This record gives sequence, C-alpha cells and structure tokens, in this order.
Amino acid sequence: MIPIFMGLVWLHITSLLYQVVGTMGYAAPEYIQTGRLTSKSDVWSYGVFLYELITGRRPLDRNRPRSEQKLLEWVKPYISDSKKFQQILDPRLDGKISRSAQKLSIVANRCLVRHAKTRPKMSEVLEMVNKIVETSTGIGNPGPPVRIAEPTSPESARKGKRKITDIKLGDGNRLVRMWSTKLTSTC
Repeated sequence: MIPIFMGLVWLHITSLLYQVVGTMGYAAPEYIQTGRLTSKSDVWSYGVFLYELITGRRPLDRNRPRSEQKLLEWVKPYISDSKKFQQILDPRLDGKISRSAQKLSIVANRCLVRHAKTRPKMSEVLEMVNKIVETSTGIGNPGPPVRIAEPTSPESARKGKRKITDIKLGDGNRLVRMWSTKLTSTC
C-alpha cells in the first residue's frame, strides 16, 4: 500500500498484483505475463506433458545438472536431428517407439509455440495424437476411451450420482481401466 496525502484525507492505494499459481514448468508464457488462463494455455501444458512422456523427465528438476533442469530448454538442441533425438528418449522405452516419439515431439512443438493464437486447438491436438496412435499400433482408430456410467449404490442413483470409469483397448485388444473411479453428479 502506498499512502497518499490528499487534503485532510490519507488515501491508501493498493497496487493490483496477480499471483501465478499452478505447477512449475507447465505454465504458458502468456499466463505468466498476464495471469489469465485460456484454452491455449492448456494446449501449452499438454505440449510439456508430451515431452514428459517422451523423455521420462519432469518439467523442472533441480536435482539435475543446471543445463538439464528445465525440460523444454534441455530438449531444444535434440529435436531437430533424428540421431540426436534418440538421446532424449526415456531409456525405459528401449528405443521401441522412437518413430512415434518423434511424431509426438512434432505435436508437442506445435503446442509449445510462443504466440498463443498460433497454437492448435485441443481438438486438433487430439486428432494429431490419434493419428499417431493409429499408425503405430496398426489396430485402426481406437476411438476415445469408453465411458461407463454406473450407479454406485441405489441411494446415490436416486440422487443422480454416478461412478465414471474410463476404459481403453490395451495389449491384445483387451479392455483396460485407465484410472480410478470418481463420483460425479449427473443431470
């Protein structure tokens, strides 16, 4: 607060400051500057997430050498050359999906364009990722995960609450539950 004397009255002017919140390493540049979240901010974060999948590293890791602490800065020199790109792949992948990982890095780069308006919409990102999955698995379009809504109990069913379970095709075309269930309210 800055006190200002105006005649016989002291006014206190509070500077309007915003506080950026969220997980370090995922915030889009425009969010850091303005404090406003948009759908394009989410696209940026998804690009960071894709590089996490590709490299097996966190977006910000202070336990690594200084030149490797920030994921996006670390991957920059490796993404333009396919031979160098192999060096950033998560070693746990055993090089099995390097071609798909390179395609995913192209999608990630589109998500990580500095100017928010030139980033793709999330629906476009989904299309790009689905095409990569289709071509890499050879099973055709797996489609979105199947969403099964089932009443959790007779009492919660009367109140309109349902349990949502996400299922996806796994190895051998078996259905696999992707994450734990959560109670949600339905109309």
